[in-house]
Amino acid sequence: MSKRVNDDDVMHLLKMILKVYGKLGVPQGGVISPLLSNLYLIEVDRMLERAKEVTRHGHWTHIEYTRFADRLVILVDPHPRQRWLSKAVERRLREELAKLQVEVNEEKSHRVDLTKGESFGFLGFGFRRVRSRAGRWMPLRMPLLKKRTALLRKLKAVFRRYVSQPVRLLIATINPILRGWVNYFAVGNSSRCFSFIRYWVEKKIRRHLARARLRQGFGWKRWSRRWMYETLGLFTDYLVAPPKVDPAR
Repeated sequence: MSKRVNDDDVMHLLKMILKVYGKLGVPQGGVISPLLSNLYLIEVDRMLERAKEVTRHGHWTHIEYTRFADRLVILVDPHPRQRWLSKAVERRLREELAKLQVEVNEEKSHRVDLTKGESFGFLGFGFRRVRSRAGRWMPLRMPLLKKRTALLRKLKAVFRRYVSQPVRLLIATINPILRGWVNYFAVGNSSRCFSFIRYWVEKKIRRHLARARLRQGFGWKRWSRRWMYETLGLFTDYLVAPPKVDPAR
């Protein structure tokens, strides 16, 4: 850490934190864990950058990777001539982690073949390879089903807790939850997932309104969508950010 941080106050604070936890190290999920991981694993980034350059062929790279704290994904060219890279990169990665005395979580580590329709999850997103309408291969990135399920479960708890409360108070409670979740996943191919969530929330609000008036159904004709979103203020910003285009490509 001292190779990366030239601040006596910060280093003193860090030593105090490490002293509290002793040989166990900083617990996963701690506030400072992501920052420490990014600094501690910088050597892994350097190793992978060297691997990219060594195997580079002109503008083409046969290895790509991304890391967030202690989460890492490595992509290897599936061409038959590059098959050796998969095992070679994994071997070098384990060697580098061993130098840092970092153990691989084997239960959470997976090898997948995207060319066979397999997929993987990373930071709440599911990734797979699909063909576009033009027939070209493209990455498909959308929220994992378990993340959507967790959101709906959380919202259900709010709806049950506010079952006898005014609808505006209910909306004021669920809006921040929806806004935070949608802002995080508002990239890639999340539109279909967002449409499902929006319809699900709208039905729940309609049912809440109907129960308050001792009515059945969802009041599709009684309450317009415009009234729900503009007058009641129900969260409606389910837009997905357009993909970034690399001007060099």
